[in-house]
Amino acid sequence: MSRIRKRRRAWLVGILVLAAAAVFTVSCATKPAPVGPEPTVEVPKPEKEYQTAKELRATVTQFNLDRYEADAFKKAEASFKDGEKAYDKDNVKSKAAFDKAIAGYRQVLDGGFPVLAGERRKSAEDAKAEADALKAAVAVKADYAAALSQYNQAIAAADSKDYPKSLGLFDQSEAGFAAAALKARQLKARAEGSIDAVKENLAEAEKQAAEAEKVREEGGL
Repeated sequence: MSRIRKRRRAWLVGILVLAAAAVFTVSCATKPAPVGPEPTVEVPKPEKEYQTAKELRATVTQFNLDRYEADAFKKAEASFKDGEKAYDKDNVKSKAAFDKAIAGYRQVLDGGFPVLAGERRKSAEDAKAEADALKAAVAVKADYAAALSQYNQAIAAADSKDYPKSLGLFDQSEAGFAAAALKARQLKARAEGSIDAVKENLAEAEKQAAEAEKVREEGGL
């Protein structure tokens, strides 16, 4: 083999070695890194949702509003218990359950409060009617006016959907009208008693006058 052919062969071998090295380098550079487990994202406890659900639940219980929306309350209670069970264990599930409970309790409040306020208003109006029949607005003007003011405030509070305030004012106005009616009735009884006493005294005086006149006539004979 001639020197020229040997040199050419050596040159070709060198080229092949360099090419193989380049392929190996590229292969190593582009080889994907091993895939490890994804980092765990910690979900915070749904403290705000839990507190909101408890507050709404307490209001429903305080005014016994579950009797107006029994089905909605039952579902809300189930969701609330699910939220407590998953709390600090599966916070995603817990938050979803509390959100559902909050929506349910609000449905109970929205449906029950207007009905309850209507019932309390009716009771106050019944007491007012009794006071009006006894003319309490005249007989006990200050007491009647105070009850009427509370009644009007209760209506305004109900119209603005401040139902807890409205309920309290309706109760106060009912008690005020009842007290005014009682005082008016007592005053009326006293007045009627005085009139009866005057009538009795007048009748007695007339009787005595008649007897005196009879005696005088008989003495004249």
